[in-house]
Parts: sequence; structure tokens; C-alpha cells
Amino acid sequence: MTTCVIGDINLVRALGRAGLSVTVVTDSDTNPAKYSRYCNETLRVPGWLEAPDDAIDVLIDWGRRQAEAPVLYYQGDHDLLAVSRHRERLAPHFRFVLPPAELVETLTDKLRFASLAARLDLPTPPTLTLRAGEDAVARVDRWRHFPCIFKPSMRGAWFERIGSFQKALRFDDRAALTSYLADTGLPAGDALLQACVRGGENRIYSYHAYVRPGGEIVGEFIGRKIRTSPREYGLSSFVEIIDDERVRTLGREIMARIGYAGVLKMDFKLDDHDDRLYLLEINPRFNLWHYPAAVAGVDIPRAVYDDCRQPGSARRQLQARPGIRWISPLLDLKAFSAHRQADGLTLWRWAGDVWTADSSESLTRDDPMPALRHLAIRLRRRLRGTP
Repeated sequence: MTTCVIGDINLVRALGRAGLSVTVVTDSDTNPAKYSRYCNETLRVPGWLEAPDDAIDVLIDWGRRQAEAPVLYYQGDHDLLAVSRHRERLAPHFRFVLPPAELVETLTDKLRFASLAARLDLPTPPTLTLRAGEDAVARVDRWRHFPCIFKPSMRGAWFERIGSFQKALRFDDRAALTSYLADTGLPAGDALLQACVRGGENRIYSYHAYVRPGGEIVGEFIGRKIRTSPREYGLSSFVEIIDDERVRTLGREIMARIGYAGVLKMDFKLDDHDDRLYLLEINPRFNLWHYPAAVAGVDIPRAVYDDCRQPGSARRQLQARPGIRWISPLLDLKAFSAHRQADGLTLWRWAGDVWTADSSESLTRDDPMPALRHLAIRLRRRLRGTP
């Protein structure tokens, strides 16, 4: 039985190192994952953001031609939503694990999640929701939590709108916030304001788990961000598997409170001043962390595969080896100057981090082609003068 991955090279490598056959589903001709030695087939689909229904049609057409129903993995918000919304159509042709449809919608929409957090008294920072079409400047008149961050309800084309891979915008005072809202309104539709949790991105911890219906934890591990790109509110570029009982306990408590079953990642941030862990978000999908975690001994994608083949057969994996690190060298290099100025990062230390990382999104000895093809594409674009 094959696996079907709507995702990146990290998830492909996590499955490939477990000896599983991988079909890469992609809406991009330049996805490096399709050049991996672990990729046996590539399925091109329309864009998950622009045409999710069409992408599902192509996926189902491929699935019905397979001898056995493949195990389906999803890694992005938009492909997760498409799979969840079409789960009944997909079920005859694929095997997968998903939380209830309503919970998927709630966790992927930050405004709905804010309502859930308030209702269940989850430890989130003070939050204000902003609806498209309302007077945002008037709405924030009584907001008192500065500095604060502004982020869209869903990512969508957010990265393109602000010109970087930044997940949020920070405002240190009311004048800056109201000026931005007066000029732009709500460019991403619904959005929210949230009080800043004090401290850098290296204060962000994540709890990951795979839970069977009924609450049995099959696999879990904890991670910590070391660096992001951009340096503030950016994407993970250097991370580490750790062991932290406080994060584990709070993660399990929240998971039980929302009655979760499936695969998830919870992001927490430890406040520099009051030493409290604040819940930032819950993502009900697979992610890049599953690659270094598999190297550390907790292989959640493999556990899902085993349970999909024979329910209840996956072995429990509750202790990851701490200290395993993952890096995306090209992404991390983009933020080098900012980390050098703020954190004293040197070129030698950065090179050492790249060399000693246990897993990498870039060039690896056992799977070099994705990085080589990616570099060739970037070089060709530069020579042509295209972005």
C-alpha cells in the first residue's frame, strides 16, 4: 500500500526513511519533493487555494485507479480543509485520520478558534476579533494591550500582501495600529489582534501528538524553535526536539479539554516576564516537525500508516530523544543578518549549525536531488532575471 503526500520534502523523507512508498501530490511544477529518491510518482493537481474542488477531483480519479486505498497525508491549511470538506467522497479511495469536520474548521480559522478558546478558558493571550466590513479603527478604540500583533483569520495570500513570509505584524502603540488600519482596512478579510507574549521566537514551544478516538495517545513529542525567518513572526528555519514536562502536561490537558482525536501541533510561547505558557494556535495537520521527530524515535506518520492499515496496530511512541535538530539552510540564511545584529549569530556558528544538524530540508547525503534541482531552478531564474 502506498502513501499519498500533499506536502513538502520533510514529510516525504519521514515516510521514506520508514521504507514506505510515496506519491507526491503537488500544485507546483517546482516542488522539490517530487525529485526525492523516496518519491515513486508525482500527481499534479490544481491549486489548493484557488481550485480546491478541482484538486480533489484529480486526487479521487487517481485514487480509484490504485489497487489498494493509499494512506493520505495533508500538510497545509488549504489542502487540509479540502480533504476534510470532501472526506465522504475521499473515503472509498483513501485511508486517513481526521478530527471531526467542525473542529477542523474551528482550528484553522483564527476567529473561530478565539471563540473556542474563550469558551473553554484556554490559556491564550488577550484577543480581539475583527470582521471584514466593520469599522476596524472604531473597533480597536478600547484595545489596551500594547505591544500587540495583527494577523489574518487564515493565511491565504497574506504572505504576498505584506511581501514576506511573516505570519503577523507587530504594533507597539495605538497610533501605529490605527494608522495602519485607516490606510489598509482589513486587507486579509477577517483578522484579529492579540497581546504580544514577551520574548523572542526562541521562546516558542510546540506539543505534537497523534491521538486515537477515545483519547489514547499513540505518539507525542515536544519541540522548540531556535530561529525563524524572518526573525520575528517568521517560519521555522532551525528547530530542536526537546523534553519539557510542563509543555507536555499542558498540551495533554488542552487536548483532553477539546476532545481531540487525530494529528495535531499546539504552539505555546513562554512569556519572559511572568513565566507563563500561552497557547498561540492548534494546527490539526502534519508538519515539518515530523521529520526530525522520526529521527528522534517518534514516527507519527508511520504510526498513522500502521493504524490506517490495521486499526489499533501502531505501537505507542511517547519519548523522543532530545537534542535532535532540523534546519532549512536557505531559509535560515535569509534571516542571518537580523539574527547577527540582534543575537550575535556569527557565520562560523551558523555554518556549524548547518553541518551538525541531524536533519535538513536542504542537501542530504542520502537524498541530494531535491536540493540540487531547487538550486538549479533558482540559478536559472536568476540568469533569466525572473523572481
